Amino acid sequence: MKNFFIPTCILMALLNASIGAGEYTNSFKLRIDEGDAAGESFKNDPVEAFNNAVEAAMKTGQSLGESELVSRSQTKDFVLQSNWVRKDAHLQVTDLQVKKYRFSRPPGEPLRVNMVVDIQADYVDVPKFMEDYEKTVTGAAYRSMAVPGWGQLYNRQYTTSILYGAAFWTFYVMFIQAAKSAVTSDDLSTATLNFQLPALILWSFNVSEAVTSRIMGRQGLENLRQAYRLDAKYSYEPLTERGWKFDFILFDFTF
Repeated sequence: MKNFFIPTCILMALLNASIGAGEYTNSFKLRIDEGDAAGESFKNDPVEAFNNAVEAAMKTGQSLGESELVSRSQTKDFVLQSNWVRKDAHLQVTDLQVKKYRFSRPPGEPLRVNMVVDIQADYVDVPKFMEDYEKTVTGAAYRSMAVPGWGQLYNRQYTTSILYGAAFWTFYVMFIQAAKSAVTSDDLSTATLNFQLPALILWSFNVSEAVTSRIMGRQGLENLRQAYRLDAKYSYEPLTERGWKFDFILFDFTF
């Protein structure tokens, strides 16, 4: 069981790390009208004119996307500084769809194409990213050691948290009941072997999986941080502190 479970934990951690990056990006759509998505070809080449129009639409979409992001940057959680948005947000046009286009060539002028384009722009969700980026491996480990499943909850692995917690407490409660009804030392040994030992094994796997997932998740978040050049010193400013925050010697949490 142990030899099978450890690779499973690593696989689950890799899966969480691989799908986690998409959780930290937001997207929105914009429409670019004909006046801002136009291209010309002095060679009267329709392909060249079309490609130039697409390139112009991409540049316009980038500029409009940054303006849109600045306008919506203040929420109840954070404020994005406009200089960070323009310089370091790395807002990207990830999808471009040409809805319609029209070629024209007035006398004495180059071939021209005007188009209407829908674009999708993506950017990083700073508060959500920073909240998970600041989580530590020791935080996941200590939580899992204290309460099985808490480390997974800390990592936002809700299904895994429920499974570990339910499995551990089921075995542990069954051990307590069996120990209470034990008459001889052999009965107590049997209860220990059948219930307490599996509970301890689940506890150790729970700690190992939480730590492994946090390590792999932290590596993925670090790659994303470098790609978007995020820095907690100037990327966002917390405006509110929700709930009550308790600081412990080994970790802290907010609810």
